[in-house]
Parts: sequence; structure tokens; C-alpha cells
Amino acid sequence: MLRVIVMLLPLLTASLAFAEEKDSDWRYRVKVTDTIWDICKSYVSEPQCWRKLVEYNQVKNPKYLPPDSILRIPKSWLKPALAQALVVAVEGDVSVARKDQQGEVAVRVGDKLNRSDVITAEDGSAMIQFADDSKLLLKPNSSVRLEGLRYYQRGGIADTRIRLLKGRVKATVEKLRGAGSRFDISTPAAVAAVRGTEFRVGLEDDNGKAVMSTELLEGGLSLENEQGEQALAAGQALRATEGEALPQPVALLPRPQLEFTSAQQVTLPYQLRWKTVAGAEKYRISLRKNNVLVWEMESFDASFELDLPDDGEYEIQVSAVDAQGFEGQARRLKMATTTN
Repeated sequence: MLRVIVMLLPLLTASLAFAEEKDSDWRYRVKVTDTIWDICKSYVSEPQCWRKLVEYNQVKNPKYLPPDSILRIPKSWLKPALAQALVVAVEGDVSVARKDQQGEVAVRVGDKLNRSDVITAEDGSAMIQFADDSKLLLKPNSSVRLEGLRYYQRGGIADTRIRLLKGRVKATVEKLRGAGSRFDISTPAAVAAVRGTEFRVGLEDDNGKAVMSTELLEGGLSLENEQGEQALAAGQALRATEGEALPQPVALLPRPQLEFTSAQQVTLPYQLRWKTVAGAEKYRISLRKNNVLVWEMESFDASFELDLPDDGEYEIQVSAVDAQGFEGQARRLKMATTTN
């Protein structure tokens, strides 16, 4: 007999702390001990940096930089700080196309990914970890291109840019102490720029126009396209259409309330049930093992027959999906299975 111990996972909290970047300059937030010379030595390769940086920012007193002030540094002046991403989990069919190689090769745990690599999950999923420990979950039928990977270890500053080519991804972005850090996911419809947050991004086609759906779970997020900019708060979502102004965000549906007690034992297969969520068109149920997505299913009823393939530790997530297709906040369960 297969038995399962079920526990609710504590919900994580995060705070927003990112610097906006609207042009080609990198914005560095000055720390108490910083000097012009230290900043130039650590981050800049431009000759006569200290003199040019003072002139560029119109610094009145080069011997004293006010803490928390912003220095603008053209990206062309920065030292190369190329980084690699690491594949930490793979499930099913996932491949990578590299810039200097012909064709695609299968992705394995431990593979290192570089700028310009295109990673595609057909009937599978993968977890990618970046130099700052931020993570990207690539869901089935999805593809991304790594457009920028930089990491300045001395300042804890990461610059990660991802192009979503199709499908859906979920990002968990670490809060860094480097004020110039950025983590962007772009599509033809808009760019999502975040730091220290958790969010989902999806891309679909609507009569030839790219449509980007963004769901912010924790922290803060800024969406931008050629028509303007829109900020999202935790628990909000927005649907951006290529060539159109960004609409006002809407509220995500709440977490479903599951009908079981904490740490109860159940026998598989188990009929997982939850209370109906007002405004839900359907529900999405996902199964993870070792931080990677095993499968994702949908139900139009407030129940789902759960079965697990093998013994081990799993995470189940249940969320409500509204009429616009936005996936709400997820209820998370941790399950440990043993066979008697």
C-alpha cells in the first residue's frame, strides 16, 4: 500500500529592490566606502575612467560620493564579465542550440549554458540557475534564448536578460546587494524587469500579434514597451499586446483552500479536493520532484485524482485560472510517499 504524508509549505516573502534602466547606461548605487577610483577599478575598462566618470555624472566633489547616490556608467565602458548558467534539473525532452554548433543537442543536468544559447522544452521541462542563484523554470512546449549573462562578483551585481520565444516560464529572482542588478524577460509585446521577486511569463499569438501574460506572485515588477510603462504589485497580472498600450493590471485569483488536514496520511490514488474559487474558469495542478516540473494538468472541477509515479518527495501546486487565462496564487503541498 502506498501512503503519503501531506504538509502545507510555508509561503515565501520577498521585497522589491531594483533600479530602473531606461537607456544604455548602467546605474550604480554608491556605497558608503566607495570612491571614484574603486568603482573604475572594479567595473570599468574605459581609459581615463575616473576623469570621464566625473564629467559624465557632473560630480561636484570627486573625493566624496554621497552614499545611495546614483552614478550613470555607459555600458560600453564596462569590463567584460560574462557568466554561464547551469542546468540543475531536467525532466523529459529538452534540447539546446548553441551559436557555434549545428543542430540541437539534449540538455543534461550539469550542462553549462552561454549567451545566445536557445533552450527548448518540448515534452519536458528544465530548471536553469544563474550566477546570482536566480532560477528559471522552463515549462513544456516552451523555448528561451539567453540574450545576456553578466555577473560582477565583487559587487554582487548580475545582469541577466532572457528572450521568451514561446510558451511559459516561471522565474524566481534573488535579491542582490548590487544596486545595478537586473533580470529581464522580453517578448515582442513587452519587457518584464524585476529584482527580488517571483513571477510567471507566457507568450502566445493572437491574430498575428504577440501577447505576453505576466503574473506577479511576490515582490515587484515593471513592464515596459514602446507605448509606455506599467508597474505591477504582488498579486497582480497584466496582458500586454504587441503594438498596444499596456492596460491596467488586474488582481490574481486567491489560493484554493484544500480540503485536508496538515500532515494527514492518504492512500494513493487520492482524490484531491478544494473549495471553489469565485471567478475561476478552471484549475491548474502541477507536480514537481527535485525542483523540476514532472507534469502539469488542468481540471474544470474543484477536484483531481492524484497518483504519483514513484516513492520520494514531491511538491503539488494547485491554482485557479480566470477567464483571461491568468493563473492565480498557488497553494503548495509537500508530499512524501512510501510503499508498504
